[in-house]
Amino acid sequence: MKLTDDVREDVARLLAQVCNDQTDPDAYEYVLEKLTRMAVLGTLPPGSQQRPTWSYKSEITEAETADTDDFSERKESFIAP
Repeated sequence: MKLTDDVREDVARLLAQVCNDQTDPDAYEYVLEKLTRMAVLGTLPPGSQQRPTWSYKSEITEAETADTDDFSERKESFIAP
């Protein structure tokens, strides 16, 4: 459970910023567990995020087309200077 351990460490680091010596240890563990679970369930693995699909060419705006063209030009200039 590498992902869970990494998320738990991140959540613990964030909780350390708002907790102090007077924080109830049981409450801390409860919140740590709940926030870790929320973060793990809300984190999609890489590559599983949905990509926009277009059923009609007209749905693509000029700005999106310009961004795509700009990226292609930059990529080509990097590959073949």
